[in-house]
Amino acid sequence: MKPFLKLLSLTLSLLMLLGIMGCDSSKDAYIYFELPATPDVLDPQTASKDSELLIIKNIFEGLLRKNSKGEIVCGVAENYETDGINYTFTLRKNAKWSNGDDLTAKDFEFALKRAVSPETKAPFVSRLLKIKGAEEIYNGTAAKNTLAVKATDKTTLKITLKEKDEYFEETLTSSIAMPCNEKFFKESAGKYGLFADKILSNSSYKITKWRKDTFGIRLYKNKEYKGDFEAQNAAVFLTCNDDEPIITKLEKNSIDMAFIDCSLESDAKKLGLKTSSIQNICWFLTLNNDFSPDMRKALNMMVGGEVYSKDLKEGYNTATSIYPDAILGNKSATGMTAYNKELAKSLYKTEVEKLENKKFPPDITLYYYDDGNIKSVVTDIVGHWQSNLSAFVNIESVSSSELLINELKTREYKMAFFPVRADSKRGYEYLEKFGINSNDLALSQTEILKNNNIIPIMFQNTVIAYSPALSEVVSTGEDGYIDFSFIIKTE
Repeated sequence: MKPFLKLLSLTLSLLMLLGIMGCDSSKDAYIYFELPATPDVLDPQTASKDSELLIIKNIFEGLLRKNSKGEIVCGVAENYETDGINYTFTLRKNAKWSNGDDLTAKDFEFALKRAVSPETKAPFVSRLLKIKGAEEIYNGTAAKNTLAVKATDKTTLKITLKEKDEYFEETLTSSIAMPCNEKFFKESAGKYGLFADKILSNSSYKITKWRKDTFGIRLYKNKEYKGDFEAQNAAVFLTCNDDEPIITKLEKNSIDMAFIDCSLESDAKKLGLKTSSIQNICWFLTLNNDFSPDMRKALNMMVGGEVYSKDLKEGYNTATSIYPDAILGNKSATGMTAYNKELAKSLYKTEVEKLENKKFPPDITLYYYDDGNIKSVVTDIVGHWQSNLSAFVNIESVSSSELLINELKTREYKMAFFPVRADSKRGYEYLEKFGINSNDLALSQTEILKNNNIIPIMFQNTVIAYSPALSEVVSTGEDGYIDFSFIIKTE
């Protein structure tokens, strides 16, 4: 080959190679994500809303974290040793905060001691109560410096548990166990986690802007991060606007990802979108003690799937337990009351005879939260009571499920209907929502259901829809939150 032709051939080959490389622009790509609600605080120890925890998952890294398969692996920790009670973590020497400060074992010691302090009011503090001294500190009977968490040098952290905890390593990947820079925290003067400049990050992304008027949060790749989970994209832009339906925004490519109504999953797929879903919600009907035990039982026997399953939309299924798949995939129907129309009528008739005027009370209202798919189910249930028992019940919707969630414990309303979300796979944490402190899922279910005050009605999926231009979209936990560091955007 002549020198000129050889040079031309090499040049063309190089240009082709650069062109191919240029097609994969994921390192420079921006991901646009629509949040379901605006966050109030991004302090890992005090955050509780889904939108807050999703962002925290991406700007903080714990001693441990989860890989793309959901396996627990080292995060800030380079390695660790444990006998199940005593943990010794060795931190990466190159671990830094987003401002360039060294991240040390002291940052974890301060964070964990702050988390168990009663004045912090950490919503997930129960995850840490197996640490020796934590329960006493949280109950106010011991000083926080007695917690068995100690930074013995810059890169070594020792933690001692009072007893083995099968979920402890999982806990160390969650928000409550994220590090906190004590100096920065104190300089924030009560505003830590409330504004972009009052947040230090130590993970794949860092927060650079947080607009609260016309909401928007910008996460840029954290150049100080030297761990194993480097961001595959330049930035993630988070918005929360109701100017258009979410599915329309996804179709128009004005956003790349969003949580969608689970009943729209098939519609999303027909539009060429990809989806990821997990069953982590159970809807409950509660009846308070204004109704006699047998009256509650009669009403319960009249709310089986036979009554409302025809109106369950995509993403909803008749409940066969109090636990959705995120808690217990292999469910047991222990304690569930079976649908039995004839026995219900007999019990109801006996109980009505005991009431004043021998009639069902005329002023009963069922308060329910409607996510847009629920009213028909509620109507089916009260209609079935009316046609078969002559029990007339009014229905009234409420604006937020949070207004009803305490009914699991207090049952101030005569009747209520609302969703309960599993925030993790920890069964004991889910049971705390019912006011029960236990690890025995089967026994707890029996206890919860035995008095017919709490009735599981249906399960619901949490669904994320996203552009086909995105790959490696994985949820690394039962909460359904996405780790943006794995995502590759190719268009």
